[in-house]
Amino acid sequence: MRKIVAATVLVVLAVACGGDSGEEPVTTSQSPTTESSAETADTTASPTTTKPNGETATTTPGSTTTEDTTTATTGSTTTPTEDTTTTTTGSTTDTTITPTEDTTTTTTTPGPPPTPSPLTGLGVADPDSLNRRTMAVKVDNHWDGRPQVGIGEAEAVFELLVESGITRFIALFHAVDSTFVGPVRSVRPTDPHLLRHLNTTVLASGGQDWIINTFPRNGVGVIGEIGVGGYRDESRRAPHNYFVNTAELRPTADQRLYPNTPPPPLFEIGDLPVSGIPGGVSRVTMEWAPTNTVTWKWNGSAYERHLEDGPHTWTHVEGGEEVITADVLVVIFARLFYTTPPQGGVTLPTMETTGEGRVLVFAEGQVVDGRWERADTAQPFSFMLADGSPITVPAGRPWISLFPDGRLVSW
Repeated sequence: MRKIVAATVLVVLAVACGGDSGEEPVTTSQSPTTESSAETADTTASPTTTKPNGETATTTPGSTTTEDTTTATTGSTTTPTEDTTTTTTGSTTDTTITPTEDTTTTTTTPGPPPTPSPLTGLGVADPDSLNRRTMAVKVDNHWDGRPQVGIGEAEAVFELLVESGITRFIALFHAVDSTFVGPVRSVRPTDPHLLRHLNTTVLASGGQDWIINTFPRNGVGVIGEIGVGGYRDESRRAPHNYFVNTAELRPTADQRLYPNTPPPPLFEIGDLPVSGIPGGVSRVTMEWAPTNTVTWKWNGSAYERHLEDGPHTWTHVEGGEEVITADVLVVIFARLFYTTPPQGGVTLPTMETTGEGRVLVFAEGQVVDGRWERADTAQPFSFMLADGSPITVPAGRPWISLFPDGRLVSW
């Protein structure tokens, strides 16, 4: 009887305890999920799964991870709360994690390309500024005239030989103006023939009458010192101290009925012809005269001008100096001769600007060697390779040297 009662008691106790004591309970908890800021593109936080043995597994966004977990007596399986499907069979848990990704697409419609300058091929901020004449300033390059002011604002510059082996510049202002550029000096016989096709008005500090008279015959306006738009800087020594404001002298050109016609393209703009490029160029040396050597150094984005005693600088109107630079160098080799005034007097160096000759085009650290042709002064220069195919000039601010035949240019 005692055995029967004991057995009965054990049965009752087992039922009261709730079933089979051979299976341990499974505990499942969820880990917190951290999301990145909505302002950070293409970034999703990596969910972390804690294995029953205490190790941690990290799931990388963009992949699918299946974690098989067999429960133990002490341990838990932690699954992420976001985009998680959990299937439990017996004591095994399969967890599949699929990250979500938000994609935003922005479409930008480009506007019309900027109108290019005929002198540089570069776009200009105000297209209306192209509907007017070019103002050409005759700039001093005597050592007492340095550093020049405002020349770095010009869209293009010509350089020509004058007396005593020195040169002078002709700075061109079309879509832009300078409030203070110079020093300004007198004109020479080559100027109207070189500039005729560009429809320019030349700003100068006088010149011999017989030279001045050749300007209207070539359709080129010229304005000297008239008390308007020009200033003497008393901090410099005359005659290297006259400066002009190109904007203030435009109305004077209108009053004199000088042509207010935009210039044609200075060159045919385009990439350098690959077939004409012999190799890279880091510096260009030009021997204008035994006492005047100029070197242009390629700095990776532009050519910097250097004289024998150091960098050739120019000054801003507001103050501050920087090295004269150019994006493109064009060297036009031409015949040098001397012109004598009709009534006699001192002969002046003059350059031939029509016919044909050699040309060098330096751009982007490279050079092309070819030929130039110009039928008459009403036409622009055209450049070509030996086979007759055209040489196009890359867009950028050009510096054009009208260089005497037979003198040395090396690189």
